[in-house]
Amino acid sequence: MNNCAIKDDFATLTISRVFAADIETVFKAWTDPAMVARWFGPEGVETSSTKIDLQKGGKYEFILQTPDGEVRHYGEYVLIEPPEKLVFTWVLDVDNQACTGSTSQLTDTLVSVDFRRVGDSTEIVLTHEQLPDRKACEGHQFGWTGCFDSLSKLLV
Repeated sequence: MNNCAIKDDFATLTISRVFAADIETVFKAWTDPAMVARWFGPEGVETSSTKIDLQKGGKYEFILQTPDGEVRHYGEYVLIEPPEKLVFTWVLDVDNQACTGSTSQLTDTLVSVDFRRVGDSTEIVLTHEQLPDRKACEGHQFGWTGCFDSLSKLLV
């Protein structure tokens, strides 16, 4: 399921997928910097740096190298409930010309990632809220879908 919905002048993106790995492994893939570096970003994009301070109020930063330049994703953790939930802020960087989902925008958005046991597999439901418009939602839908594709390959 992939869906961009507009409500009260903000867009919300919801993406869900089942991964062929247990919930602890999938949660670790989101919280261990070495694992994040192996899947974060769509195909053809390299994660050059991952920093994670996994605690409430802790900061994270992921730097991607794309064909169009460097893309920096950063924010802070709001809620951490291993292995079932992560909530973190996500900053859309106004100077980030390499990421069409954030060009000319500086906005704090909110990402919630729910991990659910499905037999021996794990379903992830990602909700990205407070996106400033449909263009940002569609750009992030492309990015998160690419991340999910890469994560799926890692967890095989």
